[in-house]
Amino acid sequence: MKLADYSTVIGILAGVMGLLLLFAPGVLRKLNEMSQKMIARIDTTTFTYRIGFGVSLIIASVFLIFMGYYFKVKGR
Repeated sequence: MKLADYSTVIGILAGVMGLLLLFAPGVLRKLNEMSQKMIARIDTTTFTYRIGFGVSLIIASVFLIFMGYYFKVKGR
């Protein structure tokens, strides 16, 4: 995989997480409970400030997807 592909994949994942934090925090909590032992725990602070974290993740997602596009155009 090239840098553009990694940037795009991470951007899409960040966007999905941001949208879940904003619009479906209950779904994210259930996913957190199922994945506590497998991946990582999402802290309660994240749910306390879910709107700020969600908006930040969506902004980061847009930036990463743009960078993926830019790297593809430039051939990196």
